[in-house]
Amino acid sequence: MRFTTPTQKAIVIAVLVAVDILLVLLFDALHSEAGSIALTVLQVLGWYLATRVFRGPGEPPEAARPWWRMTNRPLLSGVLGAVYAVSAIANAFFSFAGFGSVSGWVSILGQAALAALFLTSATRLRALARVPA
Repeated sequence: MRFTTPTQKAIVIAVLVAVDILLVLLFDALHSEAGSIALTVLQVLGWYLATRVFRGPGEPPEAARPWWRMTNRPLLSGVLGAVYAVSAIANAFFSFAGFGSVSGWVSILGQAALAALFLTSATRLRALARVPA
């Protein structure tokens, strides 16, 4: 199954965000460190899997997307990579300032992984755009 229209993508993202919010509320109510770690892993996997089924204009829906391709546009990949990178750096700062926990560091690693994937995507998409057809 491939999602190609903005409406389809919005529905998938809305479902992911809704499930994420419910799980955050549940694990926060349980005060579960293991639950928070599991949630971070699920979040990273969920967003990565979503990028596997989304397709942009000009992308063949039937072909598998390369592992590094997170979006169809270098600018979008770059912006999302920067957001995840800034978030990871800010959370690392707070962890070093004394607000850290094991689940917090796992979250930072998840954000850093997504930042690296999106920034790799931006770099490679820009390189592809420069290659003459």
